[in-house]
Amino acid sequence: MEEKDYRLVLVGNTQVGLIGLKEIFEEIKSQRGKAESDLKEILVKKAGKKNYIPPSVKEDYKKALFREFRKFLGEKVEEEKSKFLEVVILGPGCYSCNKLEQDVMAVLSETSVQAGLNHISDPNLIAQYGILPTPALVINGKVKSAGRAPSKSMIKKWLEEEKG
Repeated sequence: MEEKDYRLVLVGNTQVGLIGLKEIFEEIKSQRGKAESDLKEILVKKAGKKNYIPPSVKEDYKKALFREFRKFLGEKVEEEKSKFLEVVILGPGCYSCNKLEQDVMAVLSETSVQAGLNHISDPNLIAQYGILPTPALVINGKVKSAGRAPSKSMIKKWLEEEKG
């Protein structure tokens, strides 16, 4: 089976799925001596060939793509902070995975915590997290639970910790 070049990237306050980034990064890594503004322009132009990039958020895409490119090169990159918590549930859609999603939604509505919630069921995307047992709960990029559905009180505690 062919490996898909698909990656979730934080663009502004939204997590976006982009295809073809690894190929683009490989193609332009020899140009890393160019000015940052030039590299950003090249990245957004090449990414726009396989992905829809709305003109109104082009600058956000430039920043996000450049950040991902620097990570690809092995450079230390400070992650962009979102105004919202980023909550991801990893699982194929089994009973436990769906229950975890329902529990997270219930806790979010009880606490009025602002968060983006994403349930990823694609095995290729789950593999990018390096987590085998599902369901898994990831909050702001940190794996909080894997292989079991945590209690609502535990979910609430983790959300409050990440909220600060």
